[in-house]
Amino acid sequence: MQNKWTWYVKGYLTIRLHGDYVERFFNMCRMHDIFLWNIKKEEKDFYCSIAAKDYFETIPLLKKTKTRANVIHKNGIPFYVPFMKKRVLFFMSLILCLAMLYLVTDYIWAIEFIGNLQISNEELEDFLEEEHIFYGMKKEALDCEATEKRLRSCFPIVTWTSIYFEGTKLYVEVKENEKTEPVIEEIQGTNLVATEAGTITSIITRNGVPKVKIGDVVEIGQVLVDGSVPIYDEAQSIIDYQIYNADADVTIQTQMTYREQLERTHPLIQYTGNEHKSIFMEAFGYHIESPVLGRGFQGCERITQKHQVCLLENLYLPIYYGNICEKEYHLQYLEYSEEEMKNLLNDNFEKFILCLHEKGVQIIEKNVKIKKYNKGMELNANLSVIKPTGEEVEITEIIPGTDKKE
Repeated sequence: MQNKWTWYVKGYLTIRLHGDYVERFFNMCRMHDIFLWNIKKEEKDFYCSIAAKDYFETIPLLKKTKTRANVIHKNGIPFYVPFMKKRVLFFMSLILCLAMLYLVTDYIWAIEFIGNLQISNEELEDFLEEEHIFYGMKKEALDCEATEKRLRSCFPIVTWTSIYFEGTKLYVEVKENEKTEPVIEEIQGTNLVATEAGTITSIITRNGVPKVKIGDVVEIGQVLVDGSVPIYDEAQSIIDYQIYNADADVTIQTQMTYREQLERTHPLIQYTGNEHKSIFMEAFGYHIESPVLGRGFQGCERITQKHQVCLLENLYLPIYYGNICEKEYHLQYLEYSEEEMKNLLNDNFEKFILCLHEKGVQIIEKNVKIKKYNKGMELNANLSVIKPTGEEVEITEIIPGTDKKE
């Protein structure tokens, strides 16, 4: 006896029998090895299933027993073949799509970072690029465990990481140490040197030996505070040096210059209100864009919205779609009046002065001149200011005969 799946492959019929000698018909089918199944009676009619190839063999038996048979339903693959033949292109396209879908699931088409607060996405993207992890690579080519170890060693702030797949999307999940332990470095010793030339106006030393006093004129790079503190013996002779990082608040009176030019003619963007919109699709590196009639803007602003095709939440495909909007504009060249140029130059200069005040710079004297030149106007200013100074420079040179570094 064959199972229902075998009959489905071969094809079978559900028929209705009615007549006075249906039982005799059943007996004759049995004698001729014609298999009937699912036999049931409803009122005066009988219903049963028969193989499609056996149905024609029952015609003589039906005549002998004066039994009438009606086909109620056709079942099985053979009865779908005519339907499939009429739609060959559709089924071939369906099979091709399923094959491509099966193929692309072996690759990475999307990457997402989770849990990174102190480390930027750009830094993690650079790390993946160095590890040769990119969109379109095979998932089996990625060793997640080894990549996790390299990620932790590359970013000490990361205490835990997990790299895993969901569909065609790669997730890089990290946990960062909220309280970063300070890195203890060996004290090498530094000097504090001047970053500008000028006159010292104040100096408050916390670590090191001051080498200048108020009123001294210094040059760029001159040592203001020495990080090596001498150690004396009872005879007040230097026997050694204790090396520190020089630390002090030093201010200096120095000169600054400011210069800005402003051209009389300047461009201004004017939008015309004309727009062109189109849709596009990208797949496997190919870009297809819908044609737009009348395109011919000399100048335009192009805005693109792009989306990636995603199936079943995490099954990302290398197919993108979106729309493009082009807004036409033209450049209109205008001219400033002399009064407008003066106001703009003065406004920019006042912003510069405000920035200096925010940085703790005190303005002592300023000499501002505005003059015209062939294309427009320029502002020149000489400023006398008092500002913080000092830059730490490592002590590297050792003076012969001592343990002192310079």
